[in-house]
Amino acid sequence: MNSDTFAHRFYRHLYRYALLSAGLCLAAILGAALARAADEWTTTLGAQGVIGRYTSAQQRDALSGYGLALSADYLEQGGFSLGLNHTTINSKASAAGIRQNALFASGRLHLTPDAMPGRFTLRLDMHAIDNNDATRNTDSVFALAPQVAYLSFDKRRYYDLGYAHSTYQNSLLVNQFTPTVGFGLNEGADWLQLRGWFITPSNTSRAQGKNATRALEAKWTHWTGTNLAGIDNIKASIVAGERIYAVEGDAGNVANLSDIHRGGASLGAEWKLGKTSTLLALVGRDRFRNADLAPANDYTLNYAYLWFSSQW
Repeated sequence: MNSDTFAHRFYRHLYRYALLSAGLCLAAILGAALARAADEWTTTLGAQGVIGRYTSAQQRDALSGYGLALSADYLEQGGFSLGLNHTTINSKASAAGIRQNALFASGRLHLTPDAMPGRFTLRLDMHAIDNNDATRNTDSVFALAPQVAYLSFDKRRYYDLGYAHSTYQNSLLVNQFTPTVGFGLNEGADWLQLRGWFITPSNTSRAQGKNATRALEAKWTHWTGTNLAGIDNIKASIVAGERIYAVEGDAGNVANLSDIHRGGASLGAEWKLGKTSTLLALVGRDRFRNADLAPANDYTLNYAYLWFSSQW
């Protein structure tokens, strides 16, 4: 047996064991804490699913995925989140495609200094990805993403500064900064959030020739009030510019495939089901470019996403 193949298989098994162990340990710690102080914790359990189809893509055909997420907050002091996701990207050239598992773990601590009319949040996210990519370029990815955020007590002003450091096999590191501002408008009926994306890969040959990408993301939420459809709020988002290898804290995922994201938009609605459950449905369209092909391949992804959660 080739020694490199043996080493890679050993590494993959070790990596999967580390992912599983980390997930079980975090779940055990969180479960024990919840059991000891159930009345002081607010817990949310959610399930998500996504399906999508690529248009004009030379290599990719369709996308599907599903996952679970558990989030718990202790009074107003902080909390934890844990997510597990499986994604399948079907390829036109190979029946195997990409089969990917991702672990997301996050911890947060809230601080309320007397001198400030708001709350600071210190947050640290961890992402670990395992897949069957034969090139190893997108396999065994690890990312750490700290963030400091401020929300005013009246919930009308929000600011954060996020950083992410991602490590890939085959000589690639990625650094990312995401400054963000958010504003409550129309007496709290609307929320507008703007986020800048500044991403710097260490190796242009692994980043479609890019030594940096820049993008601006805008998200808008409108609370509808009483209506016949029972919709609690509607959401819209748009991304302008380019991103590559982006770490998305709001979604809890890493765009570890190397094609350049060249903008997109989404529209969705959220329903409150009783006092403790919510359902979010949205559709979106993203544009990509694979500059490694000659000529470069521009294509789109149309997708539909569902998220259901219950809180206790």
